[in-house]
Amino acid sequence: MKKWILAGAVVLVVVILAAPYGVGVATEQQWQNAVARFNSDQPIATVVTETYERHYFGADLAGYAEVTDPDTGEVHRLAFNGEATHGVLSSSVNLEPVREGETLTALFPDELPNLRIKSWLWGTLEADFNVPAIDLVDDATGETLNTTEAYGWAKITDAGDHVEANVRWPGVILRSGGMRASLDDFELTQEAQRVADSLWSGDAEMTIASMDLVDGDQAPVHLEGLTVTSDTRPEKDDTKLSSEASFLLDEVSVGDDSYGPHRVDIVLDNLDVAAWTRFQSVATEIQMLQAQPDPNMTQQALFQQQMMLMQKFSQAAKGVAAAGLTIGMPTIDLKSSDGDITGHWKLSHPAVPADQRADMPLIVQQLTGELDLSAPVALFQSEPEMAANLENLVQQGILTRDGDRYRIEAEVADMAVNLNGREMPIPPLL
Repeated sequence: MKKWILAGAVVLVVVILAAPYGVGVATEQQWQNAVARFNSDQPIATVVTETYERHYFGADLAGYAEVTDPDTGEVHRLAFNGEATHGVLSSSVNLEPVREGETLTALFPDELPNLRIKSWLWGTLEADFNVPAIDLVDDATGETLNTTEAYGWAKITDAGDHVEANVRWPGVILRSGGMRASLDDFELTQEAQRVADSLWSGDAEMTIASMDLVDGDQAPVHLEGLTVTSDTRPEKDDTKLSSEASFLLDEVSVGDDSYGPHRVDIVLDNLDVAAWTRFQSVATEIQMLQAQPDPNMTQQALFQQQMMLMQKFSQAAKGVAAAGLTIGMPTIDLKSSDGDITGHWKLSHPAVPADQRADMPLIVQQLTGELDLSAPVALFQSEPEMAANLENLVQQGILTRDGDRYRIEAEVADMAVNLNGREMPIPPLL
C-alpha cells in the first residue's frame, strides 16, 4: 500500500512539475490561433506577433496592431509588449502598449492601459482591461480632456464562438473653446453566440445615464436615460436570423424645454445567413477597393474591376432578397416641443424557390411595403428654407398637409408606389 502511495506521489510531483511546460505550449498555440481568427474575422484591424519567446514558467512576446480607416485607407499602428505566466491548469498574459511618440505619454503619464488574458486548458478564456483616468490639457489650444477610469471584462468559450462581455466608462468631459461635451455612466453588456463568420445571435444592452452639450451661445442640450437593446435569435437550424432592436431615450432638454420619452424599434425577420455572408463579403471588397485601389492598375482595368464588383453586389443583394426578408421600424415615436413625430414602415420580399433564383431579374418586382409618417408643421417653421421645401413637396403630392401636421402615406407593390393616393412606377434599380 505504501508503495502505491509513494508511486502516486511521485507521479503527482512529475505532473505538477511538467504541467507549466505543457500549459506554455498550449498557451502559445492558443495565442496564435486567436490572432489568426481575429485577423480573418474582419478586415479593419490586424494583429502581428513579432516575437514569442517561451520559457518554462512564462513567455515574453511583442508585436503590434494595425487599424485601417475604411474611408481613407490610412493605417494606424500601436505596438505592444506582453508577458505570459504558466501555471498548472491555466496561464495568463498581460499586454501593455509601447510608449512610442508623445501621444501615449501625454494621455497616460503614470500608468498605461492594460489587458490581462487568462486561458484555461479546457478552452475557456477570460479577459479584463482597464484604461486609466485621463487628465489632459493642450497648452497650445486650451482644449482639455478629462475621463474616469474605464474597465471591462469578457469571457470566451466554445472555441471563440460564445462571448460574454461588459464594459463601463463612468464619465468623460471634453472642452474646446466655447464648447463643452460630457457623458455620464456608459455601460455595455453583451452575450453572443457565433452563427457563421461575423454573424452572431444573442442579446445586448447599452445604456448612458446622461449626455450634455454646450456650444457657444446656442441653447444647451441635455439627453437623459439613453438605452439601446437588441435581441438576435437563430432559426431553422442556424440558417436564418431574426432580430429586434429598440432605441429608448427618457428625455431631451434644449434650453428650458424638455420632452420625451422617445422610442424607435427596428425589426429584421428571416435573414438568410449564407446569403448575407456573401453580401457582406462583396460589400467589404468594394469598400477596400475604394479605400486602397491598386496603384499598378490602369484606369480601364480599375473601371472593369469596379463594374465586376458592382455586378457581384447586385447578385448578392438579390440572393438576400430571394431567400425571403422583412425589415422595418414598427414604432417611431419622437417627442418635440411642437408635437410628436410618429409612424412606422416595413419592406418585405417573399422567398423565391431555389431553382428560380438565378432567373430572378429585379428585387423590386416582388417587393412590398408600407410607410406612414406624421410630423407637426410647427416643428419646421423656425427654418424658413426647410419650411419652403416642405411646402414644395406638398405641392408635388409627396407630402400632404392635414391641419397642423405633415403626413406621408405610401404602399409598395407590383413595381409601383402608391404615394398619398398617387401611383408612380419604381425605377428598376436592383
